[in-house]
Amino acid sequence: MESTYEYFATMCSILPWKFEAREVAEMASTLQSDHEEMVLQALMLHFTNFSFDKAKDQAEKERDMSRGIGSSMWQSLLTCIAQLAIAEKLYMNLSFLTSKGFLRKESSVRANFESLSIEFGELEKRNFESSSIRGSNTRCNNPKTNNGNNTGNETANPGNPGSPGSLGNPGSTGNPGNPVTDGLLEHICSHLVLFTRARLQMIAFYERMVGSSMDRLMNFEELLAHVTDISVKNSRNFHHPLLTPLKTSFTYECDILMHLLRSQIEMQFWRFFPSLLHLHDAHTKLNTWHAVVQSKETKKYGFGSNFLKSSPLPPLYQWFWQAKAAFVSKYSLYFHETLAAQSSPADMKGLISRQGQACDYVSKIQSFQRRSDAASVCLVFEAAGVEDYQGAGYHHPQESLSPPKGLDSYPAIFSYPPVRTKPLDRWPSIVMRVSDRSNELTLMDRVVHFFDQQIGSTYFLCRVEPRITIVVIFDTKKSEKDNYIKDFMYDLAMQLRGNKVFQNLKPK
Repeated sequence: MESTYEYFATMCSILPWKFEAREVAEMASTLQSDHEEMVLQALMLHFTNFSFDKAKDQAEKERDMSRGIGSSMWQSLLTCIAQLAIAEKLYMNLSFLTSKGFLRKESSVRANFESLSIEFGELEKRNFESSSIRGSNTRCNNPKTNNGNNTGNETANPGNPGSPGSLGNPGSTGNPGNPVTDGLLEHICSHLVLFTRARLQMIAFYERMVGSSMDRLMNFEELLAHVTDISVKNSRNFHHPLLTPLKTSFTYECDILMHLLRSQIEMQFWRFFPSLLHLHDAHTKLNTWHAVVQSKETKKYGFGSNFLKSSPLPPLYQWFWQAKAAFVSKYSLYFHETLAAQSSPADMKGLISRQGQACDYVSKIQSFQRRSDAASVCLVFEAAGVEDYQGAGYHHPQESLSPPKGLDSYPAIFSYPPVRTKPLDRWPSIVMRVSDRSNELTLMDRVVHFFDQQIGSTYFLCRVEPRITIVVIFDTKKSEKDNYIKDFMYDLAMQLRGNKVFQNLKPK
């Protein structure tokens, strides 16, 4: 296979006019640069579609075809991109979160990105040094500076590629490259160094997030601060136009994580509108990302209940959809009264069913109430001390409300069977135990039981969030060892906390 340089030299030799060697070299350099940009664009498109095997195969094929023709810089970059495709596949498959075996390395995915960061950096440095040497040699060997004789106007002679002044491939081992093309590749390498470092930061974040899910209560504020810091630090990194697909996917990933975490924080304080905004933003960005992922050659996948079961899309990407669906289900429970006033029960049930693998908490609680014969199942919110508390539903930002006092500081954000007013005869006993700080840790770890002899009612309590508690009330005396009641309440609390959602990041 003849090089672009040789092809132009041959064509120029048969034309009726003559070209200088410099002109032929410039045209060949431009064509080679265009070709390399087209290859990089095609490779990055495979990264966008999560077609990492195709990206690896195409990079290796292009590298093999360019042996002895393309520059060593180009061949080395293609080798690194093939390795990057392997690392990205492992990253999107969450392989860095798999359990560590006795003989398994700490994290092969982390090691891959660390190695690639070094290789891209060395490639950038090596090309910079080579460019400096070429520039120095060019100045020393410029024929126009040799005794004033201008010998640079020799015409192309493709028939003798090895001779001085010829237009053939200089050297037997391949083209050392040209400053313009290799300068672009050097710039790409510098951006890929920053990308691999960003990936290492995200690996550390996901490891921290999964570790946090093992705690009693996840600290969403710390996780949000962590991923926000990563997003801000990399907001201006790896922004080269040829790397736009990598930049776009990374930005979507960080933005969706931030919106999901913020929605959790807002729901902990029972804020209707901010929670809705962040869930909507996460949903919008997921849909936009999904449109980018699906090229014309890619099979279209919808968002129904079978989307996550049969989709070949990578686990990390699927987890974003699962987390969003889980948080929408939680939102529909926390603000059920407000949402139910705007739609029919059938519409709300249909909305939850369209979330794929999400949980219909309302139906779950209704079924439990019927089977256990509970008088009431409530979620109680502790509004005392919340400065911007405005109550249920949407409120205008400039609306001024006086802070609640007494029993009104503990509203029932959900109650089944539905009642318009709290059971006043039982509410003081509930508030007393919900607000008792001596029970704080106990409520987080297990279900607390007590019997009110004055009115003959039994109460079971379990903390969901720092300010939200599940309360189940019975009109008769119930045993504190009733496992059906305790298991239901504890499982419901763990689901609503979100720990299981984040634990699902870890591959089975």
